[in-house]
Amino acid sequence: MASREKRRKREASPESNPTAQSSSPIPSLPYDLVLLCVARVSRLYYPTLSLVSKSFRSLVSSPELYKTRSLFGFTESCLYVCSESLGGSADWKPDKTLKSGSSGYALARVRDPNSPPSVFRKVVVVGSNMGKSANSYINRRVSILDCKSHTWIEAPSLPVELHSLSASVLDHKIYVAGFDHRLEKNSFEVFDTETRVWDSVSSHKRQERFKEKSVSIDGKFHVVTEEGVVIAYDPKQGKWDMVVGGMCGLLFSDAYCVIGNVLYSVSQGVFTWYDTERRMWRDLLGLAGLPNITRHREFIRLADYGGKMVVFWVHVIWPYYKKISCAEISLERRPDTSEIWGKVEWFDELRKINRNFHVEKVLSTNL
Repeated sequence: MASREKRRKREASPESNPTAQSSSPIPSLPYDLVLLCVARVSRLYYPTLSLVSKSFRSLVSSPELYKTRSLFGFTESCLYVCSESLGGSADWKPDKTLKSGSSGYALARVRDPNSPPSVFRKVVVVGSNMGKSANSYINRRVSILDCKSHTWIEAPSLPVELHSLSASVLDHKIYVAGFDHRLEKNSFEVFDTETRVWDSVSSHKRQERFKEKSVSIDGKFHVVTEEGVVIAYDPKQGKWDMVVGGMCGLLFSDAYCVIGNVLYSVSQGVFTWYDTERRMWRDLLGLAGLPNITRHREFIRLADYGGKMVVFWVHVIWPYYKKISCAEISLERRPDTSEIWGKVEWFDELRKINRNFHVEKVLSTNL
């Protein structure tokens, strides 16, 4: 009887049970303790941890780890720079990783051989996922990138074939505005990310086509038309309204983003924000120390980075290569003057890229 009990204990002990040993990346520590320790580590180190062993690789991509990070408040903002080559293939470059440089940041490539073809101007962020449309002239395909594991998932296709579409997110729903060539009219579709169901909504009565520019502010979806008119859809009231004022200035810039329900833009090196009360664009003040980002530049893109603004720009060193640079700007709204001031936290050159690559969009998500 005693020998049986000893045998059971020996069989149940971690030393004699390979399954128990492999359940924790560090066999001498309980799995829950390792999970909590890794959750405290910045996600910037996860690519390095994944190289340690298969167990660590599995842990850093597990949903359980990200649930723990969220539960204990360890989430952090992560940036993704979306680029395309002239040959059509896509290349994802995520947030910053440590390097020996003046700012301590660099861009690290996300390698995903299963990435579907895409137009990165049509990428949006919902939670910790990114959704994008396909790259063909007219297509209904929609894909979702799980930013935790960097794997693509096919989503339900658009109910109609749209061209020149734009997309924006509001209350965990993706709003897509575009032109239906088959019916020769504008179309407006809404995707509920929780139920994974598309819903068609009546578009505005204006006949000019929607452009590939849209934003969501003040609880409304705003889209620009080919005539430079901005119209807004209010999902609570289920109706469209024409936006009166100077928001149509958005037509002249591809560099814009929404931070804290405020629309920011930059054109010809001048940073502005849209005052919805006065219905006019106002200058973003401050920005002392920001380098000249308009000289020999190919593009400028803005993004929300945890309430701060990040500015990405590319300088072309013709005919050899391109340089991607970045600046991080903290924002302060002064209630006494209703002005918004920007303070440059840092700026640096992050990476040199092949001159055939073109950076399309910069996005941020919390992980």
